Amino acid sequence: MHWAYKSILGENMFGWTGRTVIVDLGSNAVTESRTKKKDAGNFIGGRGLGCILMDRMADPQIGPLSPENPLIFSTGPLTGTAAPLSGHFSICTRSPLTRTIFDCNAGGFFGAEMKFAGIDSLVITGKADSPVYLYVEDEEVEILPADHLWGKNTAETTELLGPKGKVACIGRAGEKLASMANMVNDRIYSGGRGGHGAVAGSKLLKAVVMKGSNVPEIADPDAFDIAAEKVKRLLTANPPASKGLSSYGTPVFMDLLSYMGIMPANNFREKEFTGADRISGELIRDSYDVLKTPCEACPIGCKRTFKDGTPVPEYDAIWAFGPNIGNDDLELIIQLSSICMDYGLDPVSCGASIASYMELNSLKTGSVDLKGLLRSIGEGESELSAGSFSYLCSKGEPEMSMSVKGLEIPGYDPRGMAGMALAYATSNRGGCHLSAFMAAPEVMGKPVLLNRQSFDGMAALVQYFQNLSAVIDSLVLCPFASFAIAEVELANLLTAATGADYSAEELLLAGERIYNLERVFNNNSGISGNADTLPGRFFGKDDIDRELFKKALSEYYHFRGWDEKGIPAQRKLDELGIGRINKTGSA
Repeated sequence: MHWAYKSILGENMFGWTGRTVIVDLGSNAVTESRTKKKDAGNFIGGRGLGCILMDRMADPQIGPLSPENPLIFSTGPLTGTAAPLSGHFSICTRSPLTRTIFDCNAGGFFGAEMKFAGIDSLVITGKADSPVYLYVEDEEVEILPADHLWGKNTAETTELLGPKGKVACIGRAGEKLASMANMVNDRIYSGGRGGHGAVAGSKLLKAVVMKGSNVPEIADPDAFDIAAEKVKRLLTANPPASKGLSSYGTPVFMDLLSYMGIMPANNFREKEFTGADRISGELIRDSYDVLKTPCEACPIGCKRTFKDGTPVPEYDAIWAFGPNIGNDDLELIIQLSSICMDYGLDPVSCGASIASYMELNSLKTGSVDLKGLLRSIGEGESELSAGSFSYLCSKGEPEMSMSVKGLEIPGYDPRGMAGMALAYATSNRGGCHLSAFMAAPEVMGKPVLLNRQSFDGMAALVQYFQNLSAVIDSLVLCPFASFAIAEVELANLLTAATGADYSAEELLLAGERIYNLERVFNNNSGISGNADTLPGRFFGKDDIDRELFKKALSEYYHFRGWDEKGIPAQRKLDELGIGRINKTGSA
């Protein structure tokens, strides 16, 4: 059945369903409200809707593991359509790892199923009396007991619930409230970073199961087909997407970044790793029998699994359990990555925390029981379960944590990428490369090649890519869309899908609005411009020039319309229609 969703006010809404579902686990109450058309227009969907709902529903100073901290799942106006790369969804909350507002862009099939069930946003608050899971089938939303699932990891949980629908769940790491616990959907797709799994675990929420039977109708099918076909051609014509990622998956970055000298090793103490060729994407493809397992509506297919269904490690996991801990044993990396996925742990934060532990104690790879240590993190039995920054603060060595705002930096070395350095420092999430994936323009020259050795002009470019990433995360498309698709193509897709007339400029303005509202949330949480920096290890004579970095940061604030402390000026918020700078008096 194809239909245009109707809001509870009876208005046709193409693209958006008009339906927001609010579940209070503390009172076992399920209510529904209309997705506001103004919110849909100004914040698009996905990350943007999560952001505006957090702004309305959460005190910025609420404890991340408090029952009142919402956990918000959102789809976008392109989710569930044939738009390329549109099979994603967003999860938003206040992070227990960084204490920032934190969204995750997750792939797989769960997002499309959520859209087929007719939901723009699912907001979960409160804490259950005993373990539960949510079962959603179209208009029906049930809170069901999960005592039989508690204590199980993600593969077994997904196997048990899978016959009922698409599954997003936590493993034991989430149950044990490990700060780096995430959610895993469709068994092999990680729900990002920042501790969303711990937030779910604090609510005694084991899983969300989605089943839908409706297909959203496109406002202008002919225009949509033309726009979607152009995007497919752009992706086909883009070698990093159609050749690199499609042929080797994300491990293709291993040899590339190593060759360019921007793949760090041993907790960023070294700038190169001699064993990169022994753990590369090319070696994996040639040595193992793997299957392509693309996300919904994905023409690239970067995700891989082994024949037994175990996921092939992504680049981030290979780097985290490889070069960053001085390890070139591919079989061990595969095993560590599999443990992470099963426990529901972010491999970057895990690997970085282990690397900091090894540095602090002067340990080598062969002298550490890595699998045992990783399991102890997942069980909440290790000091590392709270992340490298918390661990190293307790040891009096916070500068040894390679993190920004508490979030560990992944394997893209900012010492060789000026744009990435500025993007890490100013990210609303913390040390996240996807807040603005500067590796695309700085390394692969997509959409344009930038001089990665200079901060000249980077302030304006970084804020542009951050705004564009906010748009992509709100539509919700795969982050790799930024390799080939710019705001013009995105605006054409959105206009054809929804019937709302979007220009490229309006779309970027929405991205700017989202980025600023996140910044306000963080400011009101007590996070100021003092946190917009990098670990001291990155600054030095042969590394990042601290004064040039400070100058670029000041220029960035200027382009953003923020004051010298990194706080958005009221006139900028008024211009964006946000309207207020402070709810709590803390910023």
